[in-house]
Amino acid sequence: MFKKILVPVDGSRYANRAVKMAAKLARQSQTSILLLHAIRNLSLPGEILDMISAGEVTESRLEILQDSAEIILENAGETLTQAGLTDVKTEYLIGDPAATIAEYAKQNNVDLIVLGHRGLGSQKQLLGGVARKVLNLTTIPCLIVGE
Repeated sequence: MFKKILVPVDGSRYANRAVKMAAKLARQSQTSILLLHAIRNLSLPGEILDMISAGEVTESRLEILQDSAEIILENAGETLTQAGLTDVKTEYLIGDPAATIAEYAKQNNVDLIVLGHRGLGSQKQLLGGVARKVLNLTTIPCLIVGE
């Protein structure tokens, strides 16, 4: 049915539900799962940059974010391994999460994007901000996994 499924992960329980749903879908056929973590841009407020060396702060912050990304991807990958899946690729990229997800999906010929979202009461927040933006940026089918 699907050849490649993209699951954006951020370490939240909502993303973990999306990983589990993708595992169920992937077990039904020979499907690759791509796990992606998008690290938001590393810009810092001007007043902070004036007080300290920007290069040192940005480098240190990037290292922390990269370490966090690796842990998030490792945990999601372990969930898929425990589900018996072996065709799993992990990657983290820096950029706006929604735009990064949509572009990555397009570049990698993804058949389905599985997104987790938190269920909020108001209609305005029916979908999380990133999920809503991804839906607006891509023509690739998306499966939104709720609580």
